[in-house]
Amino acid sequence: MVKVYGTAPRSEEETRAPVNVTKQIAFAAGIIGIALVVCCALIATSELKAKKTVLYGLGSGEEQEGANAIATTFATFDGQDEMIEELLGEEYYVPLFEEIAEDEKTVEAIDEVKIAIDEAKNEHKILEEFANGADAPLE
Repeated sequence: MVKVYGTAPRSEEETRAPVNVTKQIAFAAGIIGIALVVCCALIATSELKAKKTVLYGLGSGEEQEGANAIATTFATFDGQDEMIEELLGEEYYVPLFEEIAEDEKTVEAIDEVKIAIDEAKNEHKILEEFANGADAPLE
């Protein structure tokens, strides 16, 4: 037998129970409320502040390598000043520095620097005049 819906009166088996929307909304609100209470309880019991933890002895080793390099350097050259003072005298470096200061290349470099400083002072004066509103003369 072929059954076509809508052509015959409904039997009791075919009828659905009426949907109670209010009951569904109340049930959903109850579940949401329980979930909210659980979340609030979890947040209230958790530690949200970070614990301050200091790790001693852990690192990349850079600090120790640096300290080792410094110790190696000073240990390598330890005692050399006394040895050179015995060989060359107490102020052995003074004549060396005088020789460097009187060297022709050093004197030329010092003169170059003095010229550069004078040029920079002149430029500073000109730029200061421009900053105060002066203009360069037009030719």
